[in-house]
Amino acid sequence: MKKLWATLKTMSFKEAVDYIWEYYKLHIFGIVFGVFILVSILTTIFEEKEELYQLMVVSEISYDVTEEFSNQINDKYFDDFQVATDNIISDGGSLSEQSYEQVQKLVARIATGMIDIMVTEEEFAAEMLGQEGLLDFNQVIDVSLLEEHNVELYKFDTEKVYGISTNQFDVFNDMEAFEDRILIIPASSENLDKTTQFLEELLES
Repeated sequence: MKKLWATLKTMSFKEAVDYIWEYYKLHIFGIVFGVFILVSILTTIFEEKEELYQLMVVSEISYDVTEEFSNQINDKYFDDFQVATDNIISDGGSLSEQSYEQVQKLVARIATGMIDIMVTEEEFAAEMLGQEGLLDFNQVIDVSLLEEHNVELYKFDTEKVYGISTNQFDVFNDMEAFEDRILIIPASSENLDKTTQFLEELLES
């Protein structure tokens, strides 16, 4: 090290930089890489990852309104996890009547279990049920609790509850665009514990 320092002292700044780069670049790469790995490990260990709950809106509601709703629902109602809201622009009607890009996005999200709960229209909910794509609400919450709060239930000519109205929940009534919609749970949803927590929080609000 002393020899290196003595050598550098005889050089201009540019010469010293060129000399170090020429003879010690592998060492420099090694140090930088080591620091990068260390920072990555420490970040993984100490960074508190925010838990997400995925809510998909399938209706004619615009992206801007959906984003405003997302901010409001997180600011006012949820502390334990973040509700991540996305939307598929639908003009109503069946799935086959929607744009290919929107259908492709929706199918991909559902197939990979990336949608925990959906806000949509009655017709679309019935179509999903016909394709065996919905989960019975009895699997995530005691339906009698919903009835006690006068939540409108949708059974679609079955004995099970496959949808509930948004109208009895303040978080949806705060925004006119979300009135008269239906909450449904995709059969592929994997985050059922949080769905229970999500619904219970809505009932208490």
